[in-house]
Amino acid sequence: MEEKKETAIDKLSASVASVNLESDGEGIHNMQTSNLSSYFSNNAAPSSASFFDQIATKDATNKPPAHPPSHLFLQNPQDQHSHFPEASAHVIADFSSVQPNPEDLFCSGSSEVDRRRNAWIPSEDVRRVLVMISTNSPGSITPDENLTKPGVMLEEDMTDTVQELVLHYLGEEEASKRKVLVCSDVTQDDRGLRDLIQAGCIRAAVNLTGRLLSMYGQDAGRAGYPTKHTPHSIQLWSTRIALLVKLRSFSLADIESEPFGDLERPDLYFQYYPDMYGNRPGTMVPFSFRLLLAEFPQYLNKGKESLVRLHSVLAVVRQILKNLDAGLMEDGSPISISDADRAESKKLWRSREVRVLYSIANCAIFQKAYELAVNVIEQIIVKEPSSQKALQSALGRLMLMLGDVSAAESFFLSCDPAETRSIVDRGLVAITQNAFQEAYEIFGKALVKEPNNVLVINNMAICLLYMGKLKDSIKLLEDALQNNPVGGLHESILLNICTLYELESTVCLEQKLSILKLLTHYKGDGINMACLKLQV
Repeated sequence: MEEKKETAIDKLSASVASVNLESDGEGIHNMQTSNLSSYFSNNAAPSSASFFDQIATKDATNKPPAHPPSHLFLQNPQDQHSHFPEASAHVIADFSSVQPNPEDLFCSGSSEVDRRRNAWIPSEDVRRVLVMISTNSPGSITPDENLTKPGVMLEEDMTDTVQELVLHYLGEEEASKRKVLVCSDVTQDDRGLRDLIQAGCIRAAVNLTGRLLSMYGQDAGRAGYPTKHTPHSIQLWSTRIALLVKLRSFSLADIESEPFGDLERPDLYFQYYPDMYGNRPGTMVPFSFRLLLAEFPQYLNKGKESLVRLHSVLAVVRQILKNLDAGLMEDGSPISISDADRAESKKLWRSREVRVLYSIANCAIFQKAYELAVNVIEQIIVKEPSSQKALQSALGRLMLMLGDVSAAESFFLSCDPAETRSIVDRGLVAITQNAFQEAYEIFGKALVKEPNNVLVINNMAICLLYMGKLKDSIKLLEDALQNNPVGGLHESILLNICTLYELESTVCLEQKLSILKLLTHYKGDGINMACLKLQV
C-alpha cells in the first residue's frame, strides 16, 4: 500500500517553485509571461498571459506580447499523453519553457518600423540568389531550388476533445449545454483568429489557420508545390505552428514546419519578389517564428539541436548589432540612416538579443544543463539590470534544483522579502529541508498577498499531502476550483487533484466527472484532457 502511495505522489505535477524564464520583445509591454515585468512569475495563474492571448488582445501599437495562458507546461516532450512535469520527493520545481513573443503578428507600422523589424542577414547562398534576382529584370530569373513549399497536413478539422469526453461520460444532454466557439462562428480572417484564441478555442483556431492558408494555395495536399509567400502567409504559419505546440501536437508541428527548414530560403525574403515589393529589403519571417522553430526541437527530445539553432540566431543578432555600431545597416549595407533610427534599431536588436538569451536559458534548464543556464542568466543580469532581483530568485531556485541550499539562500537574500516571489522562495527552501508544516505556513503568507494565486494554493496542497493530510489537500484544491474556476482549471492543478483522488480511493470517477462539468462551462477546446486521467 505504501509503495503504491509513493508512486502516485511521484506523479504529482510540479508546480511548487515554478520559475518561468521570460523575455520581452521590442518595446516593453507589461505582460504577465514573456515580458519585462514578470520574467520569472510565481506561476500565479492570473500572472501568465499567454503567447496566444497576446495575439488575441494585441492592439495597433505593435507592442510585444507573451506566452502560455496560466502557464504552458511542456516539460516532458517525449510523453505526448501526459506532458506534465513530475515532482521530486523534495524540491518540486517547474521551469516552464517560454515561447517567443509574436511582436510582429498581424501588425503593421511605419516604413521605418517595418524595415527595422524585418531586417536580417541572409546566408551567403541566399544572398547570392537575391543579388542575381535584383540585377536582372523582374521575372527573368526565378530560381526553383531550395524554396519553401509548405502545406497543411490535416485533411480534417481538429475536434473538441472536451465535448467528446462529455458526450462519452455524461451523455448528449450535458454535451448540448457546452457552448464554445468553432471555426465557422467567427469571421474568416485575422480578427476571427484572435477571437478563437482569446476564447481558448485553440483547436478551432488551428482549423481557421488552415482555411486562411488556402488563400495562398498552402492548404491540405499542397505541401511540396511551388507557392508565393507574403508576410501575412508566413505570420499565419507562425501562429499555426505555435498553436500546435501549445496543443502538444509535436509530431504534426514537426511535419508542417519541416518545409521552412532554418528559414534561410530565398523566397522568404522580399527581394525574391521584385514585382510585388520592388527594392524592399529584409525577411518576411517574424522574429518570433525564427525563435519558435529554433526552440522547437527540444520538444522532440533534441535539446542539443535547439541550443545549436538558438546560438545561430544569437550570432546573427550580435552581428547585426556590430553592423549598427559600425555605422552600417543591419545587414551590413553601407546605407545611411538617421541617428534616431539607428538608436531605435539598436534598442530593438538589444531586446531581441536578450530574448534569445532567455530562450537559451530555458532550453538549458529543460535539458538540465544548469551550468549553462546559470551562465546565460548571469549574462542577462548584465544586460537587464532592472530584472536583477527576479533573476537572482531564478538562480536561487536553480541552486535548489541542484541541492545547494546555502547557495540558493544567498541568491534569495538579494530579493525583496515582501514580494510574493520571495515568500514563495522561502517556502521552497523549507521544502528542501522537509519542513512541510513551515513551508505550508510560508505559502499561506503568499496567499494572503495573492488570494487567487492557484499555484500557491497548489504548493500548499502538496505540503498538506506530505504532512499526511490527504483530505485537507483535496479540499484545498477543490475550494480553489469552485472559488476561481477560470484561473483554477489549470492543467497542472487538475492533474494533481485527480492524482489525489486516486490516492484517496480507487472509486473516484464521479469526482473527476464533476471537474469535467466545470471544464464544459469554463474552458475552450485547448485544454489537454489527459490531466483528468479518464479512460476513453
